Amino acid sequence: MKKIKLSVGDKYHLESALEINAEMQALLIPLLTIVEKEVDPDTYVMLRAVKRLSMCQYHDLNELNNNFE
Repeated sequence: MKKIKLSVGDKYHLESALEINAEMQALLIPLLTIVEKEVDPDTYVMLRAVKRLSMCQYHDLNELNNNFE
C-alpha cells in the first residue's frame, strides 16, 4: 500500500492523539480495578465500554499513522 504524504503539523497532531489515547488507557486500567471492587455493576460496565472504545480508537489511529509518511 502506498503511503500518503502528511504535513508535519498533521503528523504531529496524529502522534499527539496516539499519545493521549495511550495515556487514557493507562489511567483506565487502575480505575477499572477500583470500580470493579467498590462501585455498582453499571458503572463498571460503562467504564469497560470506555476502555474498549479507547482501545479501538488507538488501533484505528495507529493504522492511520502507519499509512502516512
